[in-house]
Amino acid sequence: MTKPRPSRPRVGEPATRASGGRPVPTTSKPSRLRVLGFVVVAVVLLGAGVYMAGNTFFTGHDVSIPAGAIAVNSGMDGFTPSTLDAKPGQTLTLVWSNKDDAAMLANGVHTLVSDSLKVHLEDPAESTVTVTLTAPMTPGDYDFWCDSCCGGKDTPAMHGTLHVEA
Repeated sequence: MTKPRPSRPRVGEPATRASGGRPVPTTSKPSRLRVLGFVVVAVVLLGAGVYMAGNTFFTGHDVSIPAGAIAVNSGMDGFTPSTLDAKPGQTLTLVWSNKDDAAMLANGVHTLVSDSLKVHLEDPAESTVTVTLTAPMTPGDYDFWCDSCCGGKDTPAMHGTLHVEA
């Protein structure tokens, strides 16, 4: 005579032991070491996020702006202001602040590049530089952009315009 095979539990039913018919636990508690590892990783990631956000949003760039100069800020969100106005041939002095952290930038810099203006300027992370641009003699709009980390010329996120008045 053969012994009957234990039946398989149906879908949705808990598995039972062959003897005693008590449910078999289907989940186990994570070990303390695993929980501790998760907490450590979560704290490190959260701390890194707070550090980077703090540098971006709370780092002061209090720089005195000379009379007639234009304050320009650059960050992953673009140039501020994104449009500069000039008269033909006018020399512009820009006090350019880079608010981003080096870890966020390729080569640790934002750039201001324009083929038509014949410029390629760099501003290191979390710093301010004073640069000059000379507006072309021909009125019109001249595009400039960051090509170090922000997608370059074809990405509209970090573009600006030098508007030369007629």
